[in-house]
Amino acid sequence: MARVGRMVKEAGVEELSTALSSRPNFFIAGVNRLAASDADAFRKQLVASQARLVVVKRRLGQRAVERLKIDGLLSLFEGSVGLVLSGGDPLLTAKLMMDFRKAHEERLSVRGAVIDGQLLDAARVEELAQLPPKPMLLAQVVMTLESPLADVIFTLERLIGDIAWLAEQAAAATPPPTDPQNPNPQEGPSA
Repeated sequence: MARVGRMVKEAGVEELSTALSSRPNFFIAGVNRLAASDADAFRKQLVASQARLVVVKRRLGQRAVERLKIDGLLSLFEGSVGLVLSGGDPLLTAKLMMDFRKAHEERLSVRGAVIDGQLLDAARVEELAQLPPKPMLLAQVVMTLESPLADVIFTLERLIGDIAWLAEQAAAATPPPTDPQNPNPQEGPSA
């Protein structure tokens, strides 16, 4: 009977390891005081960001993440642990977690996250949640790049306009060239 329990645990570790490899961005949360109804409500909210909540036992979670070899990650696994596996945008998942944590005081605690192979502490996760959405960040980057380029284009257009104006002024200020054989151009050619 003990072998069956061990096989079930090993299968659970393998399944969690597979889930972590397919979704490398995940958040670690403490779910000690989270009621089952609140966990279900949180799962429903996470569906919007294609994320999912997996509640694991501390030791099984540690065994699953040991393979990632990220310093300090194992220390976040204390008590009841919930892994929020981010689907597409980890920023949206972080926002949903922070909003849920604020609405359900002290029932869910954010301990950290692994984003693009880097371990973030709880404070960094809060900073991540406060960032604007990805499309807005991209728009800000484009505006940052576009502004100096627009200034350069405007300056070049102005220089070209100034050069054209100077050429017109110079052409208008110079008298027409004189012919040495005909010093008076109004009379016509001399015979």
